[in-house]
Amino acid sequence: MMIKKVFDTYFSAWGITLPDEALQSRKLGKINSSGWNIRYLFGKDDRGDYLDFYATHRMTNDRHVRIYSTGETEYLPAILGMIIYPANASDKEKKEVKEKYLKHCQVVREMLKEKGFFGKIN
Repeated sequence: MMIKKVFDTYFSAWGITLPDEALQSRKLGKINSSGWNIRYLFGKDDRGDYLDFYATHRMTNDRHVRIYSTGETEYLPAILGMIIYPANASDKEKKEVKEKYLKHCQVVREMLKEKGFFGKIN
């Protein structure tokens, strides 16, 4: 199945693979390995079956990715790790950038919560 192949390739540097039982049960699941905390779920939309995953690691940015059964991937919004201000930004500009950052992160948190990624996963 292309979903597993793409997922396994994405995390191959860390030896992480999508469990075969995940493909069979298609339930919300998680993987904690090699410093990664990965939560995943299966779904279907007008483009077909997919797997969404949200991956965090303390050494890099969060990743939120959708993998379709065709192998096509789509990068979804993720929580941003830091605020980046423009060079020589005024206090007003810094405030606007910070507000935009916080709004983005809140919207993403709500999206992840609705998917069930912030709840307890057995």
